[in-house]
Amino acid sequence: MKATAGALALAMMLTGCAVGFTLVEPRRTAIGDLYTVEPQIPWSSIKAGKMELWTVDGPALEAIRFINGIGDGEAGFEGREKEKQPKFRKSMTASEIMEFVVDSLTMLGFEKIEAKGLRPETFGTAQGFRFEMNFVTRQGLEGQGSVVGGVVKEKLYLIIYSGARAHYYPKHKDHVERIIQSIRMQ
Repeated sequence: MKATAGALALAMMLTGCAVGFTLVEPRRTAIGDLYTVEPQIPWSSIKAGKMELWTVDGPALEAIRFINGIGDGEAGFEGREKEKQPKFRKSMTASEIMEFVVDSLTMLGFEKIEAKGLRPETFGTAQGFRFEMNFVTRQGLEGQGSVVGGVVKEKLYLIIYSGARAHYYPKHKDHVERIIQSIRMQ
């Protein structure tokens, strides 16, 4: 049975182990088959379906989620109730994609999500979008996030950075911004 990224993160939080994680060295790294990025520091990585999650301090504290190539009619994230998850449509506007991301993250356990600041942003060489968000985890931890994405060849690609507002989100924010700026289409 395919484990979800959320279930994997929860299991690792509870057991304190890093089963299934691999090291991402600070050198140019392929993300799916569309683009590469350049991390400046080592990250731990785990993959589930079309999502690759990177973390330094643990997924409950901060994480980058690379969502790779969601096709028309597909759900955004792996999950228990995939049939109930929102579906991406290739005709969506940036504001509809923002709502899609918020609804998808709600299914993963993010609560009280407040998305704001939707604006155009390049995604590698593609025209994309960006927005920020505030949220609360089921455990009551206040979090912050940034979402950058684009629709390339009729598929949705996202980079979602989220973390605990108090320390971990700002701790790696500059690293994540450099990762986003380093996107090179393959």
